[in-house]
Amino acid sequence: MKTLKKILKWTGIVLAILVLTGISLYFIYLRPFMQKMKEVHVVQYDKELTLVLGGGGNSGILVSDSLVLVIDTKMDEAAEQLASQVKALAGSKHILVVNTHFHPDHEKGNAYYKGQMILAGGNYTPEFWLKQNGSEGVPTVWLKDRMEIPMGDEHVTILNLGKNVHTASDVVVYLKKRKMLFAGDVILNKQAPAMFGVADPAGYLDAFNTLPKQFEIQTIVPGHGPVGGMDVLENFRQYFLDMQTAAADPSKKDGLVAKYKDWGQIPFAMSPGATIRAFQKDKH
Repeated sequence: MKTLKKILKWTGIVLAILVLTGISLYFIYLRPFMQKMKEVHVVQYDKELTLVLGGGGNSGILVSDSLVLVIDTKMDEAAEQLASQVKALAGSKHILVVNTHFHPDHEKGNAYYKGQMILAGGNYTPEFWLKQNGSEGVPTVWLKDRMEIPMGDEHVTILNLGKNVHTASDVVVYLKKRKMLFAGDVILNKQAPAMFGVADPAGYLDAFNTLPKQFEIQTIVPGHGPVGGMDVLENFRQYFLDMQTAAADPSKKDGLVAKYKDWGQIPFAMSPGATIRAFQKDKH
C-alpha cells in the first residue's frame, strides 16, 4: 500500500512538471510565434500582382484578363479576408488556387473557393487530404509533374517537386517575366523548418540545387518570412549545411545552433535541434 502511494505521489509530481513545462513552452514560444504568424502585410508588387504576407503562409494574387491565380489560401480570419480580396479582383473571371502543400496555414481558406479549380501536388491522394484536413476545400486537380499557364504577358510554371522535402508533394510557382519564385515552405526566411512527418533534410538540399537550375530567380516569396532575393535561398541552404555539420560533429553543435538564435522557432518541432535529429535519423 505504501509503495502504491509512493508511486501515485511521484506520478502526480511528474505530471505536474510536464503540465507546467507545457504551459511555459506555450507562453514563451508557441503563443508569440502564432501571434506573429497571424500578422498580415499587403504589398502591391505591381498592377497585376499582390503579395499578401502572413496570416498563415505567404500568398500571392496574380490577375490577368481571364484568370486570377491565388497561391496559398491562409487560415482563420486572414483566409476570409484574402478570399474577399480575390473575389473583388476576379469579378466574373475564373480563379485558380494553388496549394504549395497540405498544411492548414496554407490551405485552410480553400473552403472559400467552392466551384473554382484548386490544385495541389499529385503525390498526395484525396484520401490523405481528407484525413488531414477534412472535406472542405479538397483540391480538384492533382499535379504530378508541371503545368505551364500563359497569363497575359506573364508565363506561370507550377512545379511539383515530386519527392519528400517539406512534405511528400511540395509545389512551387514561378513567374517567368518577374523572375519570381513562390517557394512555399521549401524555403523560409529566418525561420527554422518544421521537421516532422516525411520532412527530409536531404530533400531540402536537393531542392536548393534544383530550383536555380530550373528557373532564373531574382525574387523569392518564402512560405514564411519577408520577401527577398537569392540570399534567402542561400541563407536557408547554409542553415541546413550547418545543422548537417552539427549532426556529424557534436563539438560544433552549440556554436552552429547559436548562429540562428534570432530565427523564429519552436522547441522540438521547429528548431535547429529538430533539424539535427532529422540528419542523424537520415544516417540510420
